[in-house]
Amino acid sequence: MPIDQPRRAFCLGLFGVAAGASPVLAGGRYLDYARGLAAHPPKGSRYRPDVEAELVDLLNAYRSQQGKAPVVADAVFQDAARAHAADMMLHDFMGHSSSTGTSFQGRMAAFAGDVTKYPSIGENAARETGDASLDEKGRLLFQQWVGSPPHRRNMVNRSFAFVSTGVIERGGDIWAVQIFFATPRARGLFQ
Repeated sequence: MPIDQPRRAFCLGLFGVAAGASPVLAGGRYLDYARGLAAHPPKGSRYRPDVEAELVDLLNAYRSQQGKAPVVADAVFQDAARAHAADMMLHDFMGHSSSTGTSFQGRMAAFAGDVTKYPSIGENAARETGDASLDEKGRLLFQQWVGSPPHRRNMVNRSFAFVSTGVIERGGDIWAVQIFFATPRARGLFQ
């Protein structure tokens, strides 16, 4: 939902425990769609690894201020984060389900298979539009997350050890997704 002001911003936070996700729902068309978006940003847009790195740096500085250990930038879900950011940009929405109706759990299962191996997993999503410079937009977007209780909870959650970040830019506007996750459980032979 756009806000009619010089600077429009919108963000969403989600925290979920991976239990109950069905890998059967994960495959097929959504994964093909998402992998295509991650590999080839839509015309007129580009992924911004520089802003992705900046968001991780801002996150770890914030976690340090809050007395929390840093998270490690990990590529496990980077394609998932980039694809979701691109999907939101293409279809002008903010949410944790894809434009195709695939839920957050389904999106994660599409990329990871059995997401129950992750004891906890969560996501922050936001967009930043307006007249600020691209560098400033990354910081403004991050401040959206700091100012929102559900996002802030994800950002300082002790169970999260890793983060995958995706940022896409089009016409000076950015859409960003951070996927937080805990250390995966080892799966034994008989589990």
